[in-house]
Amino acid sequence: MNLLVVGDVHGCYYTFKTLVKERWNPDSEFLIQVGDLVNKGQYSAKVIRYAFKLLEKFPYLVYFIRGNHEQMLYDAMKANSHNLITRDTYQQIKNHPKLQVPRIKNWLKGMPVKWENRHILITHAGVARGTTDPFNPYADHNVLTNRQPLKLMSKLQVVGHVVQPAFTPTYVPRENAWHIDTGAYLGQRLSALRITYTGELLEVIQVDTDKRDLIGAPSTYLPTAADSLKYF
Repeated sequence: MNLLVVGDVHGCYYTFKTLVKERWNPDSEFLIQVGDLVNKGQYSAKVIRYAFKLLEKFPYLVYFIRGNHEQMLYDAMKANSHNLITRDTYQQIKNHPKLQVPRIKNWLKGMPVKWENRHILITHAGVARGTTDPFNPYADHNVLTNRQPLKLMSKLQVVGHVVQPAFTPTYVPRENAWHIDTGAYLGQRLSALRITYTGELLEVIQVDTDKRDLIGAPSTYLPTAADSLKYF
């Protein structure tokens, strides 16, 4: 089985659905999303509902990795205290007729922080050089929040989290890592990699952000490498 690894969605429901329906082949591929399904974009609740539909239909083929925004939403729901980033998503969930807050909370709590085999490690933000506890969501430079250079491993790393300045997936040889967040919620594009089970690249896939996902969104902002640090 090959892998279709999808970058940060950030509430871009129509864009995500288009990529999955048009580019994923469930007969021969696992679908793995690197986290940050929610927040920033317009339709976080719809994205979650669509994720549930995929999990129900393809329970052994679809994997959603925890991103820092899933962690942020879970922590806010647990504390019942929402900041500006999570409040809109929480209200969308509460108002959605087919979503229940306790179910979402439990789902977020149980989301894995990685998917891996002998050849590939997929996380939201990658294993940093020198990190001592990378898979602890509350540790420094963990795989949900890391922005440090990645550790060179025997495995290929595939990560999202930091919007790539050229809005295209970037392979960094010194890290043996692909970075695939390409700014869907900014009105750019949602990206995915089709790779073999042993990590060989088969195809880079990009879908332009659907305009329906951008009503009221900050679509005119174009980040640089330095600016991307502002978007946690």
